[in-house]
Amino acid sequence: MKHQQIYNLEEFANKYQLTDIFGAYAAYFSVGFTLPTGVDVLHHFKEMVQQRTLFTKLLLIRKGTATVVINEQDERKTLNADSLLVMTSRHVINEIELTPDFKAECVLVDTDMVDENTIYHLTEEKHKSVSDVFNIIHNIVRHQHINKVEMIQSMFNVLRLILEELPYEERSISHDFKHKKEVYEIFLHHLYRNFRKERQIRFYASNMNVSTAYLSRLVKEISGSTINEHVTSLIYKEACNLLSHSDMSIGEIADALSFSDQSALTNFFKMRAGMTPLAYRNKGRERRRKVMKPKRRA
Repeated sequence: MKHQQIYNLEEFANKYQLTDIFGAYAAYFSVGFTLPTGVDVLHHFKEMVQQRTLFTKLLLIRKGTATVVINEQDERKTLNADSLLVMTSRHVINEIELTPDFKAECVLVDTDMVDENTIYHLTEEKHKSVSDVFNIIHNIVRHQHINKVEMIQSMFNVLRLILEELPYEERSISHDFKHKKEVYEIFLHHLYRNFRKERQIRFYASNMNVSTAYLSRLVKEISGSTINEHVTSLIYKEACNLLSHSDMSIGEIADALSFSDQSALTNFFKMRAGMTPLAYRNKGRERRRKVMKPKRRA
């Protein structure tokens, strides 16, 4: 569907009867929340995001899921309750599907925020920070203030600072398959350095400043395996390595790999190798002795 007209902020607000607007500077509206006017917000929202505009659109997901196709790209992107979509004035959403429980807040600003469409998967703390700024902008555009322009501009600057603080790993840009692989490689870097001591998803998510849900989805999407499967595989391989190539006792290996005790390591190992760590070590030693044993001459 092609839209010939390109709307400025005031024209857009007038078309969709947005009341929370301050001139050509900023506007605010929510999606999925009950309005006094009884307007079908979801229906209007689907049309609104397909319009060509001269301003930046920031969409903060509060609940539910949106599946979108941006600028006729084949790849569908999923926005969840930890997502912030920032769309430049050059782009539109061509297709959008919303779950029945979808709720979001949207701020429209007549200034550039990013160079290209960006999806941020926010931690709980960052999500709250962005939500707080949205609420302040909403308050400013709704009420009279002596220094209204300056207040709006200061909030724009705060938003820019928040976006700039988000690490590269936390972004999912339009051409994001390559980016996701880069994030996955960063995850592997943290995993290889820490798997002996850290097995919790939240540890790796925190180190990368992303949510556990986002990191779990990304790792599964790129590798086909869960984070837990990655961790378990590395621990098992390291246990095999230490049993085969070190003189450490079973208890020392259990401690090195952060098991609560030797029995925990034994149970873990038996589930994967079908034998105890000691049996695995003895079997390996026997195999090496046979290889090293000189053959008798005929």
